[in-house]
Amino acid sequence: MGQRNKDKNKDKTEFKGSPEKIMEIADDLYRLQRFARAKEAYIEVLKKDPENYVATVRTAKASYFIQEYDDAARYFESALEIDKNRNDTVYFELGMTYRVLDRQNDALEKLMEFRKRWREKDDYARRVKLEIEGCKFAEEERKKDPEWRTRCLDLNTAMGENFPAILSQNEEEKYLVFTSSRTESKNNEIFEGYNEGYSDLWIAKIEDDTTFAVAENMGKKINTKNNDGNPTFTADGQTMYFSICNQGKLGYGCSIYRSTYDPRKKRWAKPRVVEELRGSKEVVVDSRGKIKKVPTYDVHPMLSADDNMMFFVSDRDGGSGRLDIWYASWEGDKWSEAQNLGARVNTPFDDISPMLSGNGQTLYFSSNGQVGFGGFDLYKTEGGMGSWGDPMNMGAPINSTYDDISGYWSEDDSSTYFASNRPGCTGRDDIYWAKKKEEDPCQFAVHGLVLDKKTQLPVQFATVILFEIDFEGDLIPVDTFKTDQSAEYNFEVECEKDYKVLGNAPEYLANEEEFSTKGAKGVNDLELNINIELERIIIEKPIILNNIYYDFDKFDLRDASLEELDNLIGLLLQNSNISIQLGSHTDSNGTENYNKTLSENRAREAVTYLIENGIAPDRLKWFGFGESKLIYFPEKNDQEEQMNRRTEFQILSIDYVPKEN
Repeated sequence: MGQRNKDKNKDKTEFKGSPEKIMEIADDLYRLQRFARAKEAYIEVLKKDPENYVATVRTAKASYFIQEYDDAARYFESALEIDKNRNDTVYFELGMTYRVLDRQNDALEKLMEFRKRWREKDDYARRVKLEIEGCKFAEEERKKDPEWRTRCLDLNTAMGENFPAILSQNEEEKYLVFTSSRTESKNNEIFEGYNEGYSDLWIAKIEDDTTFAVAENMGKKINTKNNDGNPTFTADGQTMYFSICNQGKLGYGCSIYRSTYDPRKKRWAKPRVVEELRGSKEVVVDSRGKIKKVPTYDVHPMLSADDNMMFFVSDRDGGSGRLDIWYASWEGDKWSEAQNLGARVNTPFDDISPMLSGNGQTLYFSSNGQVGFGGFDLYKTEGGMGSWGDPMNMGAPINSTYDDISGYWSEDDSSTYFASNRPGCTGRDDIYWAKKKEEDPCQFAVHGLVLDKKTQLPVQFATVILFEIDFEGDLIPVDTFKTDQSAEYNFEVECEKDYKVLGNAPEYLANEEEFSTKGAKGVNDLELNINIELERIIIEKPIILNNIYYDFDKFDLRDASLEELDNLIGLLLQNSNISIQLGSHTDSNGTENYNKTLSENRAREAVTYLIENGIAPDRLKWFGFGESKLIYFPEKNDQEEQMNRRTEFQILSIDYVPKEN
């Protein structure tokens, strides 16, 4: 969720050779933090050496780093199956992964096992105590009524968006300025380590709280070839502070920069480093032990409402943990020496993204060192400088079991923009809007179970996504719910709106249900119970596409067929991990060779339609069966011949990964 080290050396090496040779390549990639490629290499090792413990553990860790948490859990579990006593920290890492996946009871079991095995009095011991308390906290918080409602913003992309801030240079216009790693940044270059682009500052005019004009890059004057982000503005909107990271040959650290706006030229000046806030530390830079002084990691600057105080985050010496919140005061022409905010707020772990309320009495921040839902949570502490109280968790749905950071709060503290890497929105990290609920009788609920369609048994640990259907029929992600062992989900919804709930789970096809609150008058009018039934995926089981039939001796798609193929497109979009084969069949009229060719043309015609409507070709295969698999033989009438002239599909795999463009 922060700035990443750059890696310009694009390694497209195919992983060939012995397991030992591929393991060397994988380990090199892992050390370079190129986790996406390292994971691919370790998987190749495991294909040849399935019991390789180190490759299994590092596949799990790489999966965790690139936020593929289901894979991380699966490989950590495999490592324990290979050898449950070889590395006790695997219990801790699996517990942490279960926490992200909101499997709190499973997490508690693994964390308790780790605590029983671990005798050191170190960060692991402090962390596991915190996480065990967090498991219990998350279960208790589930029982509370949420005080906030959240919405994913439509300005997000498939890459990362975070650290929103509001820029206002006059009373008529406001802009959201944010950090993004979308591929339009830095000439479409990608961090192979995280499958993410370099970060730039982007700006979008605010039309209302959740609607924005098209976002634009802030340009080369502001954005450098390095990682740029985390903006904050003076009250008049004429000065911006932000961070630039990974500069110099060594690529260490980040520094805070300042840029001023020229209203006549309507552009920002070249940014200059804020020297008085710049920290440094000594690091070892080569295998001979050479020491060099480099910048510290100074990020997330945030000004107070009166511009007289600057909060920021740093790993400089003198703090409580790895990343601490620091502050400095404006002295007329420069900033004072930075001071640590103190142990009431800062923890032995990471405390980031501070923001002081307009009245100076509340400090909002993110931390992974407090008791919470898991990962980074958003907190607030009240009292004012020098007298901060105990931090309070902001609760769900602002906080999730994923990373929730960089809250930017309104003047009256009733709404906020924040960033999260929770699933159910658009990309890796996304910006959300949250508003405190008001007393409103027009609040309803939808809940239900996720069930196996055939057995009607609960499908545990499913993901249910709530979408709002706007007036144009487009889907707007609103919230995500991860079910526990009960397989039950629950959402609060608003009046006079159309909605859709989409359920999904590993090894199942996604399914959806629509409902509406339009016409409901009060709190007792709508309490919907909607069960979502999922069909288990059976590899290579033929599934007939209804209404995909053909005229005699033809392979043209009928108009009635297109609707069914559109339904298949919807299924493929909902289940982006599956690849399929379409197969077409003929009746028994004609020669065997002729029918084989005719069926191939029919299958190819259907696949062409899917590709023309946005389905990646590498997800699709096709086959013509001719007359080899007749449903009716001998055919007694025209209807039976028509039923034989059909197209069906079968799922070939459930681990499809899109190829690079």
